[in-house]
Amino acid sequence: MGRDRRLGGRGGRRHRRFPDRRRRPDRDRAGRCGGPDGTLMGPRVPQPVSVSGGSNGVEAHYDEIVALARRFGRAATDSGGAALTLHGYLVDPGLYTSGLFDPAGLANFEADLLDALDGYHGLSWIAVQCGMIDGELRAAAAAYQEADRLATAMLDRLGALPRLTPAAVHALAMLLATGDVPHALETLLTDDPALVDALMNAGPVIVDSMAAPVWTDGQPLVAGGAITHGAPPRSLADVMSALALRNHGSPGEVDVRILTSADGTRRVIVDIPGTKTWDPSDRADITGPVTNVRALVGLRTAYERGVLQAMQRAGVKPTDDVMLVGHSEGGMIAVQAALSCAKSGQFRVSHIVTAGAPLGLTVAKLPGSVQVLAVENHNDIVAHLDGRTNPDKVNVTTATVTRGNGTIIDDHSLDASYVPGAADIDASHDRSVRAFLSGASGFLQASNAETHTYVITRRN
Repeated sequence: MGRDRRLGGRGGRRHRRFPDRRRRPDRDRAGRCGGPDGTLMGPRVPQPVSVSGGSNGVEAHYDEIVALARRFGRAATDSGGAALTLHGYLVDPGLYTSGLFDPAGLANFEADLLDALDGYHGLSWIAVQCGMIDGELRAAAAAYQEADRLATAMLDRLGALPRLTPAAVHALAMLLATGDVPHALETLLTDDPALVDALMNAGPVIVDSMAAPVWTDGQPLVAGGAITHGAPPRSLADVMSALALRNHGSPGEVDVRILTSADGTRRVIVDIPGTKTWDPSDRADITGPVTNVRALVGLRTAYERGVLQAMQRAGVKPTDDVMLVGHSEGGMIAVQAALSCAKSGQFRVSHIVTAGAPLGLTVAKLPGSVQVLAVENHNDIVAHLDGRTNPDKVNVTTATVTRGNGTIIDDHSLDASYVPGAADIDASHDRSVRAFLSGASGFLQASNAETHTYVITRRN
């Protein structure tokens, strides 16, 4: 139920605000990050991935209870129908005609049949009992769901409190040792990102939902289309690495990868990076704050429409299975694009992979045919900007990795957190994770990959 909110990485030596994207942080055998001087950051991780939702999630178990209830309901209908049919023999004229020759035998037959039908453990009794079990199981599932909903809502609002004291103590110690107020605040938030949920629930998300429609978004302009060839992905880490590579490009640059299997089957992966600038005056940058504000609350954006146009220009067919892969804002765009495709039928989005994206307000709207793997770094505050826990749904698996790097930027970084975190997920034996990766295996078995690269900008 909900995100795992374990206490995250400990701060240590202060790192550069903008990481060197040309190299990944070194890691020791325990999976801890290390700087150039060998300083280790973050805790030893005995269980690197925590999972909620998916095929082994809470909703899946509710569905199993309801499915069992349906079986009892069918048994009640079948046994009740049989009992009604057999009761008809008790008033059959032929039975009474033959009974004239053996009145005692007729009486015994009727008594035995009535006992078999309406006596204790008779067929009618079984029908009633099956019907009662059906109702009880459905009521139990509904009660469990409501309890889970209330617990999740409570976690969204108060989940940060149990870890507030240790996080605050750590931040205070950092402040006393360094006198650096911004770094102490950064330590507080990365130690307990659930604080962001509490802060966002205090009002910003509500204000955002009211203000978002006022932010004009313009129209997308899609340019480019350069084609390159490379090795197709073989793992989730490969998928995340390709997204990280595209993330190093220009604002609004996306990849549409056409994957072809040995049997000729086509599949498509679309890489959608996140925000490049927070300057609201730079209207040409499709990844700017306007897109963030609108996508967070589920409104359509020029970036989303541009992604769909890029897919069309790359020759994606309505029959191709599509996986949308997005980081941060790009993850929100992936969800909105999938929703649009589900309504229009333009493309068949079957899978979504997100990294560090706040999806709690929108992902539940997706149809069950779209399988989602939402990857979140426990120490990444960006995934908490919606102020909501991701829903526990059969088609939404949230995998929380523990890759504490000590800074807000590094904890949100694809290179420093989400690429190694994806490798952790590849190694996980969790049933929900294995089910998602098994369902997405076709994307990881292609023999050829053709990449179409486009740049999406905004025109007013």
